[in-house]
Amino acid sequence: MRVLHLGKYYPPFDGGVETVTFQLAEGMTRRGIRSDVLCFHPRKSPESVERWDGYTVTRAATWGVAASTPLSAGFVRGLGERAQDYDILHVHCPNPMAALALRLVNPKARIVLHWHSDVIRQKRFNQAYRALLGQWLARRADAVIGATPAHVEASEYADVFRGKSRVIPFCLDPEPFAPERADQAALARLRARFPGKKAVFALGRLISYKGFDVLVDAAALLPEGWVALIGGSGPLEGELRDRIRAKGLEGKAVLLGKVPQEELSAHYRFSRVFCLPSVTRAEMYGMVQLEAMASGRPVVSTRIEGSGVPYVNEHGVTGLTVRPGDARALAAAIMEIDADEARWRAMGEAGFAAARGRFSPGVMLSGVERLYVELA
Repeated sequence: MRVLHLGKYYPPFDGGVETVTFQLAEGMTRRGIRSDVLCFHPRKSPESVERWDGYTVTRAATWGVAASTPLSAGFVRGLGERAQDYDILHVHCPNPMAALALRLVNPKARIVLHWHSDVIRQKRFNQAYRALLGQWLARRADAVIGATPAHVEASEYADVFRGKSRVIPFCLDPEPFAPERADQAALARLRARFPGKKAVFALGRLISYKGFDVLVDAAALLPEGWVALIGGSGPLEGELRDRIRAKGLEGKAVLLGKVPQEELSAHYRFSRVFCLPSVTRAEMYGMVQLEAMASGRPVVSTRIEGSGVPYVNEHGVTGLTVRPGDARALAAAIMEIDADEARWRAMGEAGFAAARGRFSPGVMLSGVERLYVELA
């Protein structure tokens, strides 16, 4: 059996979709199902074909980006040249250019949609996309994978997906986050910088839907001795710094900037609680929750309607979930977890077990492999 993944970008370029595509291409190829990749160059570069460990990655040349969508005639041509060589085309969505290529090429292979998210932010673009390509692609698909029930049941295409969807959670390699592997030097630096502090840690791109402004407001409600640490960079960094300054929270809410990958485990271990304060469905999963859980830390996150975030962080088990946009509820949940040492420890242990159980790479790979076999 041969599979071709149609993705947006591919490592070393970062992103949630790119991570899942990489995990599947590597893992399924090791299981004997060769899984090649067709994606885009993130820059205006000529097409390249790269040999990876048992599979190929073809990066199509692009001539621009519109509504976050790479534009590439080479992608369409590449699919037309290759489609007949594959049993299954595994499409990582949203990917309007891949949908256009499939419509033009009309391949005979089975099509699997991996539904990472609806198009959330580009609403006008989505109206046109849905009418011209989205509905067609949803109907044409032989199967749809959602990482949580919300991915398929709350999708705008839920009616079309019904009867051919299944839930296969995204996974995380938990080993880099194992407590014993935390960077001790980085941990020591954090303890020296914030001596005697209890920390709530948050991580992500500094953009509006992440809700870091709500966490800053929540920091003002935490007792003395607490600090909110926010890792990441992005366009709202200046606005968040101004908010911290205006509220007199210097030293109580701290923007850390981009945290080096090798120091992430130390930041999770230093924290008492991890927080994902996102406020819209643009946050559909929250992989950082899994990183925190793999590090043995309870999670406070938000119950976003139509999002899979609360599926990952099980309320009352691995942490607590609160209404999005509610700083007072966020602060109260952090303090509730901290107040009961036995409960804090139990939640950390439950998250640790979940990261190595239902969210492990083996679970995702076995679920996808079973689907491939059924389709073939």
